[in-house]
Amino acid sequence: MRWFCFLWLAAAMGAQPLAKNASVWVTPEMQAAKSLAESTARAPKDLLTVAEKTNWQETGTYEECVAFYRELARRSPYARLIDIGASPQGRRMYALVASKDRAFAQAEVKATGKPVILLQNGIHSGENGGKDAAMMLLRDILVTKHWEKLLDQTVILSIPVFSLDAHENTSPYHRVNEQGPARMGFRSTATRLNLNRDYMKADGLEMQNWLKFFHKYQPDFLLDNHVTDGQDMQHDVTIDLNDGPDVDPAVGAWLSQYRADLWKAMEGEGHVMGWYLGAPVRPGGTLNMLPSGPRFSTGYAAVRNRGSLLVETHSLKPFRVRAWAHLNIMRHTLEIFGQRGGGLRSATQAADRKLMQAGQRLPLTFVPEGEGEAYTVKALATESFASEITGANVLRYLPQARDVSVKLNRKAKAQTEAVAPEGYYIPVEWSEVIDRLKLHGVQVHPVAKAVDGKLGLTRFTQVKFAGMPFESRFAPSFAAREEVVAKSLPANRYVFVPVAQPLGKLAMNLLEAQGPDSFLKWGFFNSIFEQKEYGAEYILEPLARDMIAADPKLKEQFEEALKNNPEMAKNPRARLFWFYQRSAYYEQDKDVYPVLRALSK
Repeated sequence: MRWFCFLWLAAAMGAQPLAKNASVWVTPEMQAAKSLAESTARAPKDLLTVAEKTNWQETGTYEECVAFYRELARRSPYARLIDIGASPQGRRMYALVASKDRAFAQAEVKATGKPVILLQNGIHSGENGGKDAAMMLLRDILVTKHWEKLLDQTVILSIPVFSLDAHENTSPYHRVNEQGPARMGFRSTATRLNLNRDYMKADGLEMQNWLKFFHKYQPDFLLDNHVTDGQDMQHDVTIDLNDGPDVDPAVGAWLSQYRADLWKAMEGEGHVMGWYLGAPVRPGGTLNMLPSGPRFSTGYAAVRNRGSLLVETHSLKPFRVRAWAHLNIMRHTLEIFGQRGGGLRSATQAADRKLMQAGQRLPLTFVPEGEGEAYTVKALATESFASEITGANVLRYLPQARDVSVKLNRKAKAQTEAVAPEGYYIPVEWSEVIDRLKLHGVQVHPVAKAVDGKLGLTRFTQVKFAGMPFESRFAPSFAAREEVVAKSLPANRYVFVPVAQPLGKLAMNLLEAQGPDSFLKWGFFNSIFEQKEYGAEYILEPLARDMIAADPKLKEQFEEALKNNPEMAKNPRARLFWFYQRSAYYEQDKDVYPVLRALSK
């Protein structure tokens, strides 16, 4: 029988003391955190992280983190720290480039022909572990050279902290579910944006810096370090990745094999691996894991033909245990890249060359396909107790393993598809949208000559808005109707976005109205849904009579509308508005998408 030590025992043995809520399940392997302890033991005493110096009670400030990275670059000829922009509060944002070839500029990195991996930390800066683990791993590669071989076949990019202003918004009261450190940063930025919902709309200045950096260096793989809240469990680390229908098949195949290799290596270290759970599961139920949308890191990488991994260590496990998992998952990933990372680079480059063509179908949203396969969630036993506070029973976890058998379904099929046009025409006055496209690296071309012909136009009905903003924006819901219309577009009044480009899939996700993370869905075009002109009753009533006189069928349609809509029948203003909408005086561009589709010839 396998023996487990629980957190109360771990505290007695000198590990991190209990704070906030703590997991009741910590294994001897987690408690030992062998590779983490070994890294600390071999490190120069003057190059320990704040977390190591404080026995994993604290994490350092952003300035201390950057100073550590600067020291890595000073001590190693294989590393350079580059400035990638300023935060809203004026802090400088950095990324480290590590290369055995001493290739640091974008062109130099590309010339190596080596796969490029981006280690990303602190997009949610209160989620601690990845930041400190990345510092330790880079130290072992660049300074102690214990893992120097990991740089032989790979170029490493590392962002110390993505959401840097939020990292400095520290408090012992952030993240009530997270077990240490003593103080931690906040989930959202100084302007209260969640950057891991911002990849497509790019409202955050931090994200705008990141997009420029990402497009410049074109990493083949993104490893995104997080800490998850939720139910207590045996798992110390869960993962997710997009290797299904939203990613290039060759990239997806490489990722599937990588995931299997990584899982095996991590379990060999004593980690309790699992798939990232977005919701509680019940015995015998089905866990449907659809591809993450492009507002998230993994979904965004997929629409750019790149691989990615979401790492979610568990918030209730001690800070030191979480860092151990991050350290090992990054190291094993780099080991796999050393063995066959060239295969991913070949796949990403080939995917970039397979340009979208007019008539191709691109899935935008997904539904589960199939019944799934057997999977065991490493859960914990629970009991409930009567709470005087809530007036009801409340759940608590017990230090007993409870394996829950479910069906895991990671297969998906398209729910909503878009047929690729030749491209999109965008009026130049929608400059914010055009600038965001360029920020992503999407090719945008001025239209210097007039365009005449039939184009695709989208009209909207049943438009509604949520009562509260989401990520600072009011997203519309609607029904859409596609039409083909004859249009004449004046010279120099539009830009053209071709679909046949390396970022064609990204362009379609941004510009197709039905895309869940399109600019339209994110509220960039909300003014098209507003009525700007109105008519007085004494003007509209005779206009309605004249319209009926000119078109007797209109009266039949009006009466049918009254019959089908009792609310309208009781509202004099609504009755007149019905006629106003059908008159030549009504705004022709209201509820009409200004982005036109260039149809295939």
